[in-house]
Amino acid sequence: MTTNEKLSALRKIMEREGLDAYIVSGTDPHNSEYLPAAWQQRAWISGFTGSFGTVVILKDDAGLWTDTRYFIQAEKQLQGTGISLHKLRIPGAVDYPEWLAATLPPESKVGLDSYCISVADMQNLQKKLDVQGIKVTEQTDLIGEIWLDRPALPEDPVFLVPTEIAGQSAEARLEMVREHLKTYQVDYFLFSCLDEIAWLLNTRGNDIAYTPVTISYAVVGKENAWLFVKCSKVVPEVKAQLHAQGIEVEDYHHLPLFLESLNKKSRFCLDTTTLNYAIYNKIASRFQVEVVESPIPLAKAIKNPTEIEGYRQACIKDSVALTKFFYWLENNIGNQLDEIVVSDKLSAFRAEMEGCVSDSFQNISAYGKNAALPHYSAVPGKAAKLEARSFYLIDSGGQYLHGTTDITRTVPLGELTQQEKEDYTIVLKGMIALSRCIFPKGTRGCNMDAIARQPLWQTCRNYGHGTGHGIGFFLSVHEGPQAIRQELKDQILLPGMVTSDEPGLYREGAHGIRHENMILCVPLAKNEFGEWYGFETLTLCYFDTSAISIELLNEEEKKWLNDYHHTVYEKTAPFLNPEEACWLAEKTKPIGL
Repeated sequence: MTTNEKLSALRKIMEREGLDAYIVSGTDPHNSEYLPAAWQQRAWISGFTGSFGTVVILKDDAGLWTDTRYFIQAEKQLQGTGISLHKLRIPGAVDYPEWLAATLPPESKVGLDSYCISVADMQNLQKKLDVQGIKVTEQTDLIGEIWLDRPALPEDPVFLVPTEIAGQSAEARLEMVREHLKTYQVDYFLFSCLDEIAWLLNTRGNDIAYTPVTISYAVVGKENAWLFVKCSKVVPEVKAQLHAQGIEVEDYHHLPLFLESLNKKSRFCLDTTTLNYAIYNKIASRFQVEVVESPIPLAKAIKNPTEIEGYRQACIKDSVALTKFFYWLENNIGNQLDEIVVSDKLSAFRAEMEGCVSDSFQNISAYGKNAALPHYSAVPGKAAKLEARSFYLIDSGGQYLHGTTDITRTVPLGELTQQEKEDYTIVLKGMIALSRCIFPKGTRGCNMDAIARQPLWQTCRNYGHGTGHGIGFFLSVHEGPQAIRQELKDQILLPGMVTSDEPGLYREGAHGIRHENMILCVPLAKNEFGEWYGFETLTLCYFDTSAISIELLNEEEKKWLNDYHHTVYEKTAPFLNPEEACWLAEKTKPIGL
C-alpha cells in the first residue's frame, strides 16, 4: 500500500468510528525513543523515519509535527503523501494540540491509542481541546486493522548484567525504590520505561534495535517486585536468579489482572510524564495514586566507579575500531565507496572489539551535502559515492557489555575550501570550550550550551540541535535527566553524569560538520566560593588536523588538542599493527609548535 492508500483506508475506519481526527503518536506503550518494529506505526502510516514526530489525520487533511533535526528529511519523505510538515522548536511554532483546537469545529471527536501516549501528553491534549468542546476518545490501535503484515513482538531472551559489571546489585537498587515508598507512604511503584526497568533489575534484552532492553513493566512493592515480560523470554536459570533477588516473573499481558488482584486500598506511585494513559487509567480508577517523578533516571545518570571504568575501557576499544576504520578509508577512497559500504565497514571493525554487542544507533554516514542533514540516513541505491574532496561525517556508537559509546568525527577526503576549513575549526573551538569548562555546583545544561555555541555565535554561525545528551551504561544512547541544550531543563549537572559534547554546523546543499566526544562530569575543587566541577573527556579518537585553520585556535586550544592527541596515541597505539600505529602517530602529531 502507498501512503495515500493507507490514509484512505484509515479514514474509512475513522468514519465508521465517528472520528474527525486520529492521532498517530511516535512512541510505544513505554515512551521509547527507538521502537520495536511492531510499534513503528508513525513510520508505517507516513513514510517518515525520524525518531521524533506525531502524525494527525483529518478527513481531508494530514500533518506531521517534528523538530529542527528532521525538517529536510521530512520534506523529502512526505513528498506526494498528502501529509504536510509542521515545524516545531522554531519561533511561532504551533504544536498539534493547539492546531487541532484551532482547526476542528466544536463537538468534534479525536481518537488515539491510549497505550501509545503518556499521561502528561494526554492531559495536555485534553486541556487544549476541552476549551473548544472537542472530545478525545480512547481507541484501540486502529492502524492494526489495515497493517496486515505488522511484525510480531520480539522473542529474544532476557539476560542479566552481573553485579561486578553493573557495580550495584538489583537488591540495592530495589531498596532505593523502597525508600521512596516509605517517603510517600505508598505500597507500590510501577515503572514502564524500558531502560529504567533494565537498570533497576540489571536485566537486558534485544527487543529494540541498538538498545539492549526487553519489553516489560515492573512493579516494586514493600517486600516483593514483579517483572511483567513475555514469559517464554525468561529461561529457567534467569528466572531462578531473579527469584533469588525477590523478583517474580509474570506475563507481560497480565499486568491488568495483577492490578485487579491487589487490595483496593493500595496506594501507587506513578510517573505520569512517561507512563501511558491506558495503564494510568486502570490504576487511577481503582487505587489511590501519588504522582511523582521516577527516582530511577537521576540514579541511573550518576554512574558508579565500576560503570565509569567500563566507559573508559569501551572508549579505548572504540578508538581502536575507529582508527582502523579511518586508516582503511584513507587507503581505499579511490575504490568507488559509498556511504553504506563505509558505514558497514565501521560496524564490522567495531564488532571485532571484545565485549561489543552491537552498534548503539544506526550510523549517520554522510558525505558532502548529505552531512548538512544532522540525522541523515543513507538509502540503498541512493547512497552518495565518496570522492577525494570535501568532508565525510560519521556519527556512530557501540553497545559494549561494560558501556555505551557515541562519537562523531568529520574528516576531509581531499582538498577543502577555505570556508570548509573555517567551519571545521570553529565547530572544534566550540567542542573544546565545553570540554575545558569549569563551573560551580548548581549549573544547568542550558548555561553550558552557550559556552559551546559562543565561538560559532562570534562568527554569526549556529546549529539547530542540542549540544549534549546523557548516555546510558549499556543502555540507551540518549538518556536524561540532564541535557546540554538551549531550552531550560531543571536538572543540574552532577559528578558521575556522562554527556555528549557535540556542536555542529550545517550548510544546506554544501556540507555539514559535527565533532562529538563523551564527557564525564567530575569534581575539581571546593573553596569559599563553593564546589567546582569540570569534565573528563572519555572519548579517544583523533581530529584530522589537516582540516584546521590553525590561526583560528588560541594557545590554550592548541594545548588542549595536543594533550588530547598525546593521550589518544598512548592509549590506542598498543592495539594497532605497526602500519596503523605509524599512521596514527602522524595524525596525532602536535600542531602550532
